[in-house]
Amino acid sequence: MAEGDHNSSHAALAEFCSRLALKSGADSADLAIGVLCWHDQRNRGIQMSTWDLTKILTSHGLGNPNRATLAAKLSKSPLTMKLDGKFRVRAGAEHTIRELFAGAFDPAPPQLNLEDGYLPLAVWKATRGYLEKVCTQLNGCYQFTFYDAASVMLRRSIETLIIEAYEHLHREVEVKDADGNYFMLGELVNRSISATGLTLGREARAALKEIKKLGDRSAHNRRYNAVKADLDDIRSGVRVAVDELINIASLRRAR
Repeated sequence: MAEGDHNSSHAALAEFCSRLALKSGADSADLAIGVLCWHDQRNRGIQMSTWDLTKILTSHGLGNPNRATLAAKLSKSPLTMKLDGKFRVRAGAEHTIRELFAGAFDPAPPQLNLEDGYLPLAVWKATRGYLEKVCTQLNGCYQFTFYDAASVMLRRSIETLIIEAYEHLHREVEVKDADGNYFMLGELVNRSISATGLTLGREARAALKEIKKLGDRSAHNRRYNAVKADLDDIRSGVRVAVDELINIASLRRAR
């Protein structure tokens, strides 16, 4: 394993163990099974000795169990099996282990302000699951000051919405090339704001051009980094453009 990969794996294990430490009531055998499952997800079928498991638990502040006692508990557990003096996760036990340590394997997402985010929840709520996920990521990137990432997610949301609008109108052929592939965002924007395009208002049309420009810079210009003001300057237009495209595409579900 390369040094960088080793360091990354060590950091990931340390983070996992820190989440395990929050699980009150788990004894040393349970914690060892959690660690064993974590390794099994990265190297299927891995076998680990009680010495290996004890060393990990001790070094990450999860206790210092007696190896003989730990071995006896793991031998009796329906979640593990012993082979050649080492232990592995029993087939079909992963789901049970992940439930036992809910939140440790998949940490909870950060708390986001979606109601008043860059693109308010009311604009895109009850549309389509994939669009809602993109808008959630957009708001999250903006809230945590990842402005280039926010610009790219904004670009992606507009690209999706333009295609959805043309598909809803049964006019998708207008935004596809000769091979049947959808155009890139630049041409999608050009088509949608043209005289024969979508029925977008002046503010929305202007916003689409700015969104494309900002997204391109963040995605392709290696010397450019977006700042908060770049997104804030076009925020009102973004809100109008997204709302209009959602309406044209009839994406809102009945509540």
